[in-house]
Amino acid sequence: MQENVGRPDWVDSKLYPFHDNWVEIDGHSIHYVDEGPRDAPVLLFIHPGPGWSFTYRYHIKRLSDKFRCVAPDLPGYGLSEAAEGYDYSLRSQSHALGRFVQTLNLRNMIVWGNDGGGPTAILALAKQSDRVLGLVVGGTFGWSIKDYRSVAWTLRVVTSPFFRLINRYTNFLARSMGSKMALGTRSLLKKEREQYTRPFKKRNTRNRALRLFASFNDHATQDDLGRALLAFREKPVLIQFGEGDPMTGQKWPERWAKELPNNHLVLLPNVRHFTFEGAPEATVENFRSWWAETFTMPNINSPSERFRNVRLEDFLPENIGTFPPVLYEGSVTLNPSTVAGCTNSYSNGGGYDC
Repeated sequence: MQENVGRPDWVDSKLYPFHDNWVEIDGHSIHYVDEGPRDAPVLLFIHPGPGWSFTYRYHIKRLSDKFRCVAPDLPGYGLSEAAEGYDYSLRSQSHALGRFVQTLNLRNMIVWGNDGGGPTAILALAKQSDRVLGLVVGGTFGWSIKDYRSVAWTLRVVTSPFFRLINRYTNFLARSMGSKMALGTRSLLKKEREQYTRPFKKRNTRNRALRLFASFNDHATQDDLGRALLAFREKPVLIQFGEGDPMTGQKWPERWAKELPNNHLVLLPNVRHFTFEGAPEATVENFRSWWAETFTMPNINSPSERFRNVRLEDFLPENIGTFPPVLYEGSVTLNPSTVAGCTNSYSNGGGYDC
């Protein structure tokens, strides 16, 4: 475990055993995790609001042996400090992420985004899509939500003055990150929940994510987001949604499959919105299998020559057995009849490409 001088006392170094890194960008003091071999393909993890890099602690621990795992705390979240006058909008957050990627000169990236991390990544990297090998998405969107009236209405409710007042005094949004209502499979331990609530100990910090959510309804931003997604049209994408996620009810997994045809789609049983906490083991093993099939199998037109001859066994867990496996016990994959254009991509029925 790394010693981190100056790390706040509330950070549990047993749960979060990573070295602290910092970079100054446009007046922001950005904290980030950077673990794993520097010459390996990059996994760029984009946290939701009001999360931080702690969100992906399990994924970093499990994947940093073979991948360079980079997880920034976006400005004003986690251990990062935002520049004075920062407005916490999707557009500003995306700009900060884009500058972060440029500053670290990250390339050959798989970009992993959940919740607000999805649109943030799409807007941030559309003009740098040559740096991106593929995407991993869950509980998120990458398009205008104008046609999703119930979603737009919900956003207006949770960003209303009344809800902002409630959140300011209860820290409700941060507390919800560890609730069974949001995860589906479990509730986080108290010491885990505290890692989500302590960054917002001061009341005047608690509505930052609500300012982000309010900007999702901005029409100009929505139009830009829809255009930005086109830059990823040919990129492979792993779509992992909780079966009980309200966004699954909005048919967002199928929307991702329609927008990005080079996809693999998995629904996680009993999991709700936050897949990274509700099913961390499954999301990691699904990723390993998807990576192996997409980037290392023979005769696959990989986006990067660099990875054409990577050995399959380098990226599979030791106990995975014969590939391709069933993604995990109890996995749910979509029947072709439920999503137009789906074809069985595994000979044993382990998944579908849509």
